[in-house]
Amino acid sequence: MPAKTTNQLYQTHGQYLDAAESGEEAFNLALNEVMPRIYKMGYWREMLVEHTQDASDGYVSLPQDTDSIVAGVLDNSAIPTRSLWHDYKLFGTNKDDRTDMTAFIDDGYAPTYRDLVSGSQYKVSIASLKANFSLIPKTGSITIRYRHNADSTDGADALVGGVTPLEGVSYNEMVFTMTESSTGPTNIILQDSSPFNALTDVTQIISISWEGLPPDHPVRLIAKYQGDVGANPVVTDTTKDLKLVDLDTANGSSRYRRFRVGGTNSTSSAHMLLKRKWVDVDSNTDLVHMPANAILKHALLGKLAEDNADIQRASYHWGLVAQLLETDTDSYRGAAKPTLHVAPGGIGAGMSGMY
Repeated sequence: MPAKTTNQLYQTHGQYLDAAESGEEAFNLALNEVMPRIYKMGYWREMLVEHTQDASDGYVSLPQDTDSIVAGVLDNSAIPTRSLWHDYKLFGTNKDDRTDMTAFIDDGYAPTYRDLVSGSQYKVSIASLKANFSLIPKTGSITIRYRHNADSTDGADALVGGVTPLEGVSYNEMVFTMTESSTGPTNIILQDSSPFNALTDVTQIISISWEGLPPDHPVRLIAKYQGDVGANPVVTDTTKDLKLVDLDTANGSSRYRRFRVGGTNSTSSAHMLLKRKWVDVDSNTDLVHMPANAILKHALLGKLAEDNADIQRASYHWGLVAQLLETDTDSYRGAAKPTLHVAPGGIGAGMSGMY
């Protein structure tokens, strides 16, 4: 049982909910409570996934359904993963530091999958990730906080080329509401006062959030290249368009785990083994990665005991969850037992000649 849909799990595990919380919606809420705890209890099967990404810009952004880098390869060479502060201790806290430390260096979170390129301007559009690809959802709204080049003419305290003395505070905000007339993939998210004029000089995305989107209809926001900042008329180049964010839940905000990578060039590519992260389910077709029925059973019973302030029973059930995860992992691994590898500097930095 590597993965099942929420509806399939409800048919077999709905009985373990409190009688007052019956129904698939309540079951999904229960999954959203217990599954994040299970996902953080180890590297059991189906918890790891491979991912390859362009690293030519000196950073990688992990997919939203992953949590961390377990191991990574840059241009066919294994490199270690470093903590958020590792290189800061050596080179200071300058955010524009360009150290060439060859490692995946934790850089916190970013609001977009790819950053808008400095010196370029963009417009933001939306596209469906589900056929029919010409149609986007008809309900819900998307809120974007952004800066654009035209702000430089809006007053003394306005933004100038995306920079302001009030950086981090001063911004524009626009709410894009889905309607029956909404179409894609040419639909423009950011517009000026006239609904027919797209903003083509966006220079920075500060945050993206959404609410009320229908389940099972993921969409993507795309930054379409419009030339250098201030270009008029605009210059398009589809090879320079950027993915901003994938929206695959009813409500949420965009946060991508970001790692800086030193020693890259224009052709650099990173291949990574990533740890999955729980993403809240909101439909009966969402996949849940769960190695065994008994594990979810005891997790739900543990939640029920906690809701009834029965700490002893809750501790018993969650203890069984941990034990079952370990035994299932050992059984699944078979003869592929881990070998000792001495690497004081982390994966990719082993000591030559030792084990």
